[in-house]
Amino acid sequence: MENKSLKILLIEDDEDDAFYIKDILNEGLGSPLPNVEHFSSVDKNLKQINPFDYDLALFDYRLGKTNGIELVRNFRHQNCNIPIILMTGQGDQEVAVEAMKAGVTDYLTKGKLSIESVTKSIRYVLGLHKEAELRKQAEEKLKKSHAQLAIAYEELQTSIGKLETAQKQIIISEKLAGIGRLVAGVCHEILNPLNIISGHTQTLLMERVTDKPLKLDLNSIMEEIGRITKIITGLLKFSRKGNIELKSSNIVKELESVLILVEKDMLLEGIEIVRDFESTSARVMVDTDGIRQVFLNLLNNAKHAISNGGTLTISTEIKISGSNLQSIPTEETPSSKLNKTFQIKFIDTGAGIKKDDLEKVFEPFFTTKPEEKGTGLGLSISYSIIERHGGILEIDSKVGVGTTVIINLPIQD
Repeated sequence: MENKSLKILLIEDDEDDAFYIKDILNEGLGSPLPNVEHFSSVDKNLKQINPFDYDLALFDYRLGKTNGIELVRNFRHQNCNIPIILMTGQGDQEVAVEAMKAGVTDYLTKGKLSIESVTKSIRYVLGLHKEAELRKQAEEKLKKSHAQLAIAYEELQTSIGKLETAQKQIIISEKLAGIGRLVAGVCHEILNPLNIISGHTQTLLMERVTDKPLKLDLNSIMEEIGRITKIITGLLKFSRKGNIELKSSNIVKELESVLILVEKDMLLEGIEIVRDFESTSARVMVDTDGIRQVFLNLLNNAKHAISNGGTLTISTEIKISGSNLQSIPTEETPSSKLNKTFQIKFIDTGAGIKKDDLEKVFEPFFTTKPEEKGTGLGLSISYSIIERHGGILEIDSKVGVGTTVIINLPIQD
């Protein structure tokens, strides 16, 4: 026995049997003597009995209106799992089976009670109870470990995802930076002879007004010169890394100013624009010309993707994150340690982008549009502009479902 006084609940309506059982318990359990609390009836005393106050219970089977098995069920219904020994005047197998089903831990015949049998039974039920408690603790520890492992795994997957995203961002940035350095020098060299060609072509157009076949050819040359100029101008914008002027602006108003320019044309083509704007008064440090150019590029891309009609949903919200991933400041994570980001999503119901193409969308000159519809510089320029704002531009797309473009811009408190 453990070196502590057991608190035992004894419910026995026969005073002589109760006295005898107490003697057996005192003699069999020895020092320290058990603390036996005896009740001769259940009906009047059941409400004042707290089953969780005891280490062990002994019930007589016959207790007047309420028998011992019903009392066992009552205890177990209260989620009380203390060991319970049921005693009967005679060994009835059916009663024993019913008692075990009700949750009795052991079963004794009163006619065979002795110091040895009672002590043995008590040792047995206490041993079972201890094993059950240890098993329960082990299960709780296992559940806790499993939960911690699941959280750790989820955090690991999140970290891996962030790392993969960061690696992709670095690769794209390095690639764009290399191209930017290359085109910065090349574009100026191209513009000089291009201007000369344009000048001579315009002179010929003025001199040979009557030569219609030649005039058609010269106009075609001027169209291509205009196309080359447009491409070079885009490349120059892409290559200029330091020429942005940040100022505090209402980002939603800037977005609306661009939407006004394209919304009517989109409606004519059967494209519905859905606004889901939150934090409409949020101010972000941006270069207004640059950010408008990004918005216009993304809206034009969406317009092309859903040219046969569909929906373009534009949403805005402030995203808040910190070291403990809470969405609001707390005493442990003050607002100064939380990262605030203004997120803008462009979600279209267009044809989507193939997986192989999705990896190339930020590369200059890559486009899924027909040659006459685009230069392939819109997304690369947009990426470069957002990067210079300290933000991130991401694209997710599924063929047949649509495309989501996400802009995350940092908010400075």
